Amino acid sequence: MTLNSPTQLTIDFTPGLTERHACLLDCVRQGAYSHRNPLKTIAADMDMSQSELSRKLSDNPDDPRKLSVGDLEKYILATRDTTPIYWLIEKFLQDESVKQKQAMAALTKAMPDLLALLKAAQGAA
Repeated sequence: MTLNSPTQLTIDFTPGLTERHACLLDCVRQGAYSHRNPLKTIAADMDMSQSELSRKLSDNPDDPRKLSVGDLEKYILATRDTTPIYWLIEKFLQDESVKQKQAMAALTKAMPDLLALLKAAQGAA
């Protein structure tokens, strides 16, 4: 069976999400608390109270309320924030050689600044 799609899927994301967010919940939490809509509105769009959403985002080990996969889907629909999806892609689908190339590109970009700092430090010594 062949599926023909009229559009090509293009994935464009800023690498480093897994460095900025230790886990998927951290990524969702940051998105929820920095979204243009207040948490109260996001929670209502997810069919829950603000306090329930806040408890689920808190990741309190003693609280039985946890953010579920269904909650994640509702969050993405409510906020249109696809950053958690990109976090998952970076965490689980990115090839190690791609990560190495990105690190090399970042190092190459930073090299002139590093050399200038090294030169300045040597001159000060």
